[in-house]
Amino acid sequence: MKPSTLKYIFLLTSICLQLSLFAQHSRFISMQQQTEILEGNRKNTSTIDIYFDNQKHTLTRHFHSPKELIASTNSFGEIKTYNPVTHEVSYQHFPGLSSKSNLVYYFVNNITQHLGLAEQGFALNSSYSEDQHYITIWDAPVSVNNVASVKMAHQHGLPVYSEYRDNNENALKKTYYTNYHHLPGFRFPERIIDITYQPSGDSTITRTTYINIEVSENPHSDLFNFEIPENATSVEIE
Repeated sequence: MKPSTLKYIFLLTSICLQLSLFAQHSRFISMQQQTEILEGNRKNTSTIDIYFDNQKHTLTRHFHSPKELIASTNSFGEIKTYNPVTHEVSYQHFPGLSSKSNLVYYFVNNITQHLGLAEQGFALNSSYSEDQHYITIWDAPVSVNNVASVKMAHQHGLPVYSEYRDNNENALKKTYYTNYHHLPGFRFPERIIDITYQPSGDSTITRTTYINIEVSENPHSDLFNFEIPENATSVEIE
């Protein structure tokens, strides 16, 4: 089968999948994110409660360690971070960290063909079939430092692997998406493993697990509509 034909079938399948899933669209999504970072002999763990309003496109994260924080991000990349212990709030603006530039948004809205690569300026270079996978190669824009291309592998229309490469096609980062869970309107990988390679030859492994995923048409937590207390003290980020 010609690569162009495979590309057409892949795109058509993705579109049909999205149309069928959007028919079951849900608004309020919450989950708990558990992350383990392994670097050398060190292991760091963290737990974050995530609340996503898919109509307002607001993403609220409740961090439990190393200190308690509540951070709310909108689609413009405006971030409000509240410390409930000190009663302080800080404000930041990073368009690249928009609530529409993260994996939760991409999977909930079935943007699984490229997981945001197109929005970042990556251009589709080629596509082909390999075993049971559909492979796409994306060329990086000049604005992305040190990355030349990204290889993505899909199976049954869902991403299972991505690999960031440098100009010599050496792997900079590999990501595995596994344990897909079927939810109303979308499918979500309950485990994501990232392997980041350092220039020294060492690597950092990040294992992220998502549990207690809930989908509802009504907000089942106050954090979906979290508002910073009016009397909170504004502080600058150092």
